[in-house]
Amino acid sequence: MKNLIKKTFRKLLKESPSKLSTKALDRASKMEKPRAGTPHDWEDYEKYLKEFEKNAKD
Repeated sequence: MKNLIKKTFRKLLKESPSKLSTKALDRASKMEKPRAGTPHDWEDYEKYLKEFEKNAKD
């Protein structure tokens, strides 16, 4: 299922790279350190990093 989602995203990015929704999808697929945001954004980012490290060890 995960590969199917990635394949669909790639197709959308190729077909309409200048659409706002495509740009948002591209930004969302690349998890980066937030530049600004609410405390909740930072908590979500830290939670993501912990889960990522946990999965990398397994």
